[in-house]
Amino acid sequence: MKPKLRKQFITVIKILVSIGLISLVFSQLDWKGIQQMLRTANPFYFAVAVLFFLISQVISIFRFNIFIRKIGVRLTFEANSKLYLLGMFYNFFLPGGVGGDAYKAFALSKSHKKSLKKVGQVVFVERFLGIVAIGFMTCVLILFTKSQFSYYWNLGIGVAGFIATFIFLKLIIRFLETYKKRIYIGFFYSILIQTAQLICVFCLLKSFWIEDDYLIYLILFLISSVLSVISFAGLGIREAVFYYGAEWFQFNPDASATVALSFSLITAIVSFVGIIYLFQTIPLKKNN
Repeated sequence: MKPKLRKQFITVIKILVSIGLISLVFSQLDWKGIQQMLRTANPFYFAVAVLFFLISQVISIFRFNIFIRKIGVRLTFEANSKLYLLGMFYNFFLPGGVGGDAYKAFALSKSHKKSLKKVGQVVFVERFLGIVAIGFMTCVLILFTKSQFSYYWNLGIGVAGFIATFIFLKLIIRFLETYKKRIYIGFFYSILIQTAQLICVFCLLKSFWIEDDYLIYLILFLISSVLSVISFAGLGIREAVFYYGAEWFQFNPDASATVALSFSLITAIVSFVGIIYLFQTIPLKKNN
């Protein structure tokens, strides 16, 4: 199968997965109960949730900057932010089109006369560090969760996660020795990004007056972040993980799904801002 055709096929599969999961979850929700939750939501906590989501995106912009500087690409914070928002718009609203990461790599390669392979490598490493950070944070949270199994079970998962994180970082450095220092810094930034998003989810839980085990919800969020690669823009997967995860742990599945929907809505609104730069030229060359 040709690369372009294969990409289109994968995109169609992701869209179908999202549509299927959203339809499945939405058909089981108590919409009257959700409307009541939305009416009685705490606006302060919801606003704080939005703030920390924005903080996570700002940190992502700084993380991207430390890698592109290594290959000689210099961007102002303003230009980097605009490019990032446009990439978010591509990822969330243009199925089958140019992916946000691919667009950023192409745009920077063209504007700075850099190898597309080299810029693409930077984008890949940045994203991969994000996944490693999610796995690491998941194992950390598992250490503090109450389990029906022995505490040593949680400890074993935590230790395995720490070892796996160390191995993955070493593997990246082995293939990209020149990025060694930046890989460690990028991983730290990735931890900060996930921490900010976890605070966002925690505030959404508080906004909807949910008092169940917060750590379980946070773990569900991290799991849904990893699984989002098999759906379009994470839609459907996050809602399904929260809904069925809540059923498994005997929480309120409607309340859980409302949190997931709220996070998706926040992501959609912020991503839509990027449409502004679809019709503007972003100055990607930094004036010295």
